[in-house]
Amino acid sequence: MPLPSLFDLMNAAILKHAAEGKIYQTRPSVSEPLTPVRVNKEKQVWIWDALRQAIATDELAYFPQAYSSAQRGQTKSEVIHDGRICAFPGWSVGLVECFPIMPEQGQGRTLGGRRQLETGSSPNEYLQILQSEAYQGETGKTLEDFITRFLTHLETTNEVSNDVDDNNALWCLAQYVRIPYAECVPTGRWHRSVGRARLDMHRTNNKLCTRRWGGSTVVRLGA
Repeated sequence: MPLPSLFDLMNAAILKHAAEGKIYQTRPSVSEPLTPVRVNKEKQVWIWDALRQAIATDELAYFPQAYSSAQRGQTKSEVIHDGRICAFPGWSVGLVECFPIMPEQGQGRTLGGRRQLETGSSPNEYLQILQSEAYQGETGKTLEDFITRFLTHLETTNEVSNDVDDNNALWCLAQYVRIPYAECVPTGRWHRSVGRARLDMHRTNNKLCTRRWGGSTVVRLGA
């Protein structure tokens, strides 16, 4: 599905839940009480123009090996027919760790020699981690993954996802684009203070956002 169509679905779902009065903050545990969130009446999903342009011109690289001109990534058209990524043409099937809120620094557990990814690193740092032996077979998430997860969580729990005020914003590590002045990775998050989702990009070596951003992965099942 084209990303603009997913943006429209996300916008419609947020509006629907707001109209029904059923849209709440992300809860770390279902035992915690529900807290309503405000939804911006004018714009429910904010998308940076530079990101829209990268999507429209097919400049968004998928599954890069590096965040540079030597990225060796793929276009979306190539990805949807790559059986290593899409078990069925157009469909990526995978295994994920379903954290409502990603572990912060020092909170991740080590299971089978693999430490759960924690928030607080830059995209460059996460990419280096994912290229180590313990994470073989894992990829970062894409904007498509972020939106699908956001919609699924909203429909099943009435909760938003990846609230930056919970230090839970997501780096979409499986995508990359070079804009005139920077190497960038897309990000997805809910912005509680303004009541909307926000999709944009930040520099791959960005240290300003790292405390509130995290990486999450998928083990994609090939055909």
